[in-house]
Amino acid sequence: MNSQFQVWFFGLFLMMLLLDIKHLPGMRKNLKWLYATVYLVTFGIFLSTVMGYPPPMPTKYFIYRVSPWVSSIIHS
Repeated sequence: MNSQFQVWFFGLFLMMLLLDIKHLPGMRKNLKWLYATVYLVTFGIFLSTVMGYPPPMPTKYFIYRVSPWVSSIIHS
């Protein structure tokens, strides 16, 4: 991610958080937990990319581990 994308993403993240905060008091408790979890995970992934640590991606695991195994089964 380049810095311009990170700035726009963080700005949109804050804007959506501020728009959702006014609706949170009227929501059920389990929905509040869901909002908090989604926002914390999103912020954690964003913070890790800003600090230079790429988050683990499931597609990378599939490409390097599963795909060669399936290919060897198909071609043998």
